[in-house]
Amino acid sequence: MFDSPFFIYDYPKGSRGFYDREDPKRPGILRDFDMIYPEGFGEAASGAERETDYETVASKMKPGENPESYEWYMEMLKIGIPQTAGFGIGVERLTRCICGLRSIWPAMPFPKVAGIWSP
Repeated sequence: MFDSPFFIYDYPKGSRGFYDREDPKRPGILRDFDMIYPEGFGEAASGAERETDYETVASKMKPGENPESYEWYMEMLKIGIPQTAGFGIGVERLTRCICGLRSIWPAMPFPKVAGIWSP
């Protein structure tokens, strides 16, 4: 449908991680985005602003979520951290898109190929 990368944003609250920050000016909307390559090449980049308030993060944890798995993160929030935001981009996916490769493994420096042992 698209011939150039496009963005998806305005994710609803609860659709992403419990540590993602809700937009204070638009309740119910997260400050997250994804950039998608055209022609089925997949996700180019994903980014978000993180919640830094301990009480807010603790209240957004889903039932059944193991708080012990996030103990280091919750301790950091108790101490206090500055506002943070960022994004990640997959180099292999970028290479795949630029080269027009049908799959991602030829764009990987060390692909895992079924039936071939690697250390």
